[in-house]
Amino acid sequence: MSNIHPTAIVSAEARLADDVTVGPYAIIDGPVTLGPGCAVHAHARLIGPLTMGARNAVHSGAVLGDGPQDRKYKGDYSEVITGDDNIFREHVTIHRGTGLNTRTVIGHRCYFMVNSHVGHNCVVGNDVTLVNGAVMAGHSSIGDRAILGAYCALHQFCRIGRLAMISNSVFNVDFPPFFLTMATNTVNQLNAIGLRRSGMSRSTIDALRRMFQLAFREQHNRPLRVALAALPHEVQAVPEVQEVIAFCAASKRGIARFVPWSRRKNLIHQDVPEGE
Repeated sequence: MSNIHPTAIVSAEARLADDVTVGPYAIIDGPVTLGPGCAVHAHARLIGPLTMGARNAVHSGAVLGDGPQDRKYKGDYSEVITGDDNIFREHVTIHRGTGLNTRTVIGHRCYFMVNSHVGHNCVVGNDVTLVNGAVMAGHSSIGDRAILGAYCALHQFCRIGRLAMISNSVFNVDFPPFFLTMATNTVNQLNAIGLRRSGMSRSTIDALRRMFQLAFREQHNRPLRVALAALPHEVQAVPEVQEVIAFCAASKRGIARFVPWSRRKNLIHQDVPEGE
């Protein structure tokens, strides 16, 4: 193919759409499938089993599909699967699953900035952004349109809900949908700007504000699940509030606790206890 640079190495097992471009010294190793419009830039390395959809861009030094960083891994078959229109910037690493027939899954239109990392068995939703140096440990997940800020880190098995925004933080508990924070293991406030930009209705945002006030800000030392169950019926009936309730009910690692903005600066450089 004329759009593959002569210095690139492409495995005979690879399956590339006709218009895929492969830059100088790039390596496509093993059973790699690339959909139409994909671009693999100079010095990138793709390792199969790896299946990528259409119009993905893999920049210099990125490594997608390498084996998991897991001492228990013994070479079992596993894979990475990505959707369409994702951007993997310089030196991004995406590792395949650990355990037989497991996978790491990435949705559509995600943006992985320089040096970000997605560990084995992770699940990344659609329109997710990982800013420079953000990392997801094995088995963690992040929902649609969430943002993981620069140098943030998720512990194994942690979950981040959709439309959440996390900055300057390390998490070993779950972080619910629709909130934002700038401190470890805490919820600071509703991600109101992100919700408006998503097209969410004013009435839905108002219901989420009411839920946040009653169940998080005015918790009065009640367990979070009890506070959520006590919400007024008209608030509980809103689907997005139900999403928060279901997310919290499914948590196995606990939920980030509320800390007001006025206290967050004192917590950024302190150890914060795990959530409920």
